Formats: sequence, C-alpha cells, structure tokens
Amino acid sequence: MSRGSIYEENTCTRIGLEVNIGLTLGKLWAGIFGHSQAMIADALHSLSDVISTGVVFFGLRIAQKPPDRDHPYGHGEADTLAALFVSLVLLLTGVYIGISALQIFIHRRFQAPTQIALWAAVGSILLKWVLYRYTLKAGELSQSSALLANAYDHKSDSYSSMAALAGILGARLGWRYLDPLAGLFIAVLILKISFRLLKSNLHLLMEGAPDRSIVDRIEEIALQVPGLKGIKETRVRSLGSEYVVDMKIVVEGEMSVYEGHKVASEVREILLRRGERIKDVMVHVNPYLGG
Repeated sequence: MSRGSIYEENTCTRIGLEVNIGLTLGKLWAGIFGHSQAMIADALHSLSDVISTGVVFFGLRIAQKPPDRDHPYGHGEADTLAALFVSLVLLLTGVYIGISALQIFIHRRFQAPTQIALWAAVGSILLKWVLYRYTLKAGELSQSSALLANAYDHKSDSYSSMAALAGILGARLGWRYLDPLAGLFIAVLILKISFRLLKSNLHLLMEGAPDRSIVDRIEEIALQVPGLKGIKETRVRSLGSEYVVDMKIVVEGEMSVYEGHKVASEVREILLRRGERIKDVMVHVNPYLGG
C-alpha cells in the first residue's frame, strides 16, 4: 500500500471521527430540547459512528504495520476485524433504537418536535452524505473493508436523518406518532445494513474465496509465462484488503527440477508485479504426464 493511500485513509477516518462527534452532540441536544424521539435515535446512530470510526482508525493503523516475526503475512486482518466490529456496533444500536421506539408506542408518549430538531435533521443529511461520498472514494481507492464499512455506516446515518426529518415534519403537522415511527424505521434500516456487513466480513474472516472474476484474472496473468502448460488449481484468500494466492501449475513432464522451478518463480513474479493487491504467491509444480 502506498504512502499516499495510507495518508488518505488516516485523514478520511480522522475527519469522519471529528464530524461524528460534532453531529452526535448536536443531534442529541436537538433531540432532547426539540422533543424528538427520531432525532434522539439519529443521535444514537451517530454515537455508534463515533465508536466505529474510532475503531476503524486504530484498526487501519494496525493493518498498516509491516510483517514481523509473529505475523509473517502482516497485520491486514485487523482491517477486517475493525469492519466486523462496526457491523456489531450497528446491530446493537439498531436493536436499542427499535426497542426505545416500540416503548413509546406501547406507552403512547407522543410529543410534537420543535423547529430545532427539524433543522438538525437537515444539517445531518447534508453533512453525512458528503462524508459518505468522501469515505467511499477513499475506501474504493485503498480497497479497505473497514473504510468501506464506515462509508456505508455514514450512508445509513444520512438515510436515518432523512427518516427523522420525515417523522419530525409529520409530527409537527399533527401526526405525532410519525416521530417515533421514524425512529422505528431508522432501527430497521440500521439492522439491515449491519446484517449485510456482518455477512461480508464473516466471509472474509472465514477465508472465503473472492469473486470468481478475480481468480480468472489471476490465472489469465499466470498463463502468459512461457513454459507453463496449464493451471491445475488456484486458491485465493483475503488478507485484509489484499490477497494470498496458492496455485498449482502444470509443466512438461520432461522438464528438469531447475526448469520447473524457474517457471514457478516467473509465475510468482508476474503475479506480484501485475496482479492487483496480491500480497504473496505460493506456486506448486506438477508434471504433465499426457493423456
């Protein structure tokens, strides 16, 4: 990973953390004094953003550490662990907000929000959407699962603020039940996003295979090496935002050990040089016996 992309990741995460702290305090104040359950729910969502962004910040710092004796493949999985933690924080936040909204319906504690809550929702929508686009771009450039998880966390916060705005407007027009209903909608939205993130990051932690197109591209590059007769098997696993490749190649059976080793070395070198985000390659040589 280049110094430029590392700087971009750290800067993006720091900006996100600062914005989320400000939004959390502002929305919580607006929700309490503006008498809006939807805005309080939105503030709690932003609080979860503060926690998750902080975890992502430290997770990325660990993931960027070079390999050492105890971690010969580096610390890339810290990126995935940070993304998984973000998913869990979102899950718990969604459950809490949902229960709080249901209690208001059960006890019928409906209130009309004030204009403070209304403007807080508008400001949150604008800020979070800008932050989402910025973080998404940084995540796509660095292929960081933690940054991408954080980007979609910002996006869900923007949508939850839209729901809060709709609920606050409806409650101010006389339908007071719309404010806690918006809070319930926010909870469902957060839970949906958290389940999607949990699924993708658990797949990475279980060393699930990447998309088939990635494997096909790796094999396409390897087959350009002279002397390679074919590829018997290719296994690829994720290591944070990078890949580790385990490939079984086929060479002519009459080749000497030295010649077979030379082909294997060339396959490894071309994949490390031309493959995208490939951290390490292990090549096993198999003789072609005809038939």
